[in-house]
Amino acid sequence: MPVSQLWAVDVHGQVYSLSTVGQQWEKCSNAHMEFKRVTASQQCCWGIAFDNSIYLNVHASELPIRYQEETYENQRWNPVDGFSDHLLPSDRWQWSDVTGLQHQPLNGFQLPSHSWDWEDDWYVDENFEGEPTEKEGWTYAMDFPATYTKDKKWNSCVRRRRWLRHRRYKAMDTWAKIPSQQTPFPDPFSDLSCGGWEISEEPRGQLSLWAVSLQGKVWFRDGVCHHNPEGSSWEEVPLPGEVVQISCGPGDLVWAVLWDGQLIVRQGISRDCPKGTSWVMVESPSPEVGAAHVAVGTSVAWAVTKNNKVWFRRGVNSHNPCGSGWISMVGEMIMINVGLNDQVWAISCEDRTVCFRQGVTSSELSGKTWKAISVPRDGERSHSSASANSAQSAGCFFSGEVQDASGVTDVDSDAERGSAEGAFGHVTSTAPDPLGDATFNLSIEAPTPRIPKVTSDSFISELVSDRESGKASRAVGSAIVQEEEEEEE
Repeated sequence: MPVSQLWAVDVHGQVYSLSTVGQQWEKCSNAHMEFKRVTASQQCCWGIAFDNSIYLNVHASELPIRYQEETYENQRWNPVDGFSDHLLPSDRWQWSDVTGLQHQPLNGFQLPSHSWDWEDDWYVDENFEGEPTEKEGWTYAMDFPATYTKDKKWNSCVRRRRWLRHRRYKAMDTWAKIPSQQTPFPDPFSDLSCGGWEISEEPRGQLSLWAVSLQGKVWFRDGVCHHNPEGSSWEEVPLPGEVVQISCGPGDLVWAVLWDGQLIVRQGISRDCPKGTSWVMVESPSPEVGAAHVAVGTSVAWAVTKNNKVWFRRGVNSHNPCGSGWISMVGEMIMINVGLNDQVWAISCEDRTVCFRQGVTSSELSGKTWKAISVPRDGERSHSSASANSAQSAGCFFSGEVQDASGVTDVDSDAERGSAEGAFGHVTSTAPDPLGDATFNLSIEAPTPRIPKVTSDSFISELVSDRESGKASRAVGSAIVQEEEEEEE
């Protein structure tokens, strides 16, 4: 069965993950690093560190990340020297790409970052269209460009051969800094969101990564895919206003919040144009208050206004990304996020607990009730608590809904009123289980959390004041939560 993970950042900038087969929040590697934001996908997790740099954590798998570099050696025949590198002025470079337009000498290839290593040295590809060649990999043609064959003919005046070299991505299960571009950004990033893996199957592992800078600009990371997990470059996306937060779903939904509380939706996103073509304005669910946070999934959009009220956008889909209207939901949250199968996660306003939206199905995307997830962090589980729950996993109570939303049984509406009364999380699973629909206290000995308010515009100041006061919570108060699905090892 697939394994899901919930990612979170506490008020100290430490990154944690909670697995559906785990019993506690596990601290990620590079514990000395502090982060402001994280966003996760199936194969990796992106984050903004306190030094305002972008970092990438690629999850280790049985399939390595390898990339094949190639260049072509070109020669022309003349009566004196035979085939040589004495080319005509109108010919292509001696070393070029397959088109002959780009100069690509062997010593011109560099590793993209310190996260890569060369696997081998340059060697000649001695195969041509699946068949072995003669004469050390050379293929022949009458002129540049033309149709090449592996056999030399009487009129073969030019020849070429392909050189190959492989590099491997080595920074697995650790935070690796994304190299900056030649031109530094005028201001640092403040938010980011990844998604888009359902837009196209090619290239494999393709992702859309969106980022927001402190000046309200939006950037799109180009070229992110399996063999290039870091991406290639940042491209600025024109805007109708200044943005404070952005959310990207697994498909073609991208929403953002403007400084004035209005919302904008990206249109024209497709396989051929993953960054879209234009923006359209959507009014805030509460115009007099304005939106503070937005989150989108495959067919849903949720928003939190500046007074911490939660709103659900009805009618959202690929054909109508703007939806048709807002519905007010029960509960007060400071942040919200949408994960697998349009499942919803949030940070409660009252005690900053990570909450899970129960009862989300394909026919009722707004769900039924909020359920708190209260599990200990790595190293905080007592011996007695560990023994009592040794046969259980913290994630098993919501794994059924996360992995198969259509199989969730609707809960009694009375649970909505009672869900906030207890300090301990409980989520029922519809998977066959002898534990049935019992409610579990996952953190019996955990103290009542005290976590400062964390919003997109007050995270740093609240974090500093919290450290100075010495009253920081020991519970995981997430600055943002993200969910990923990965294959079970």
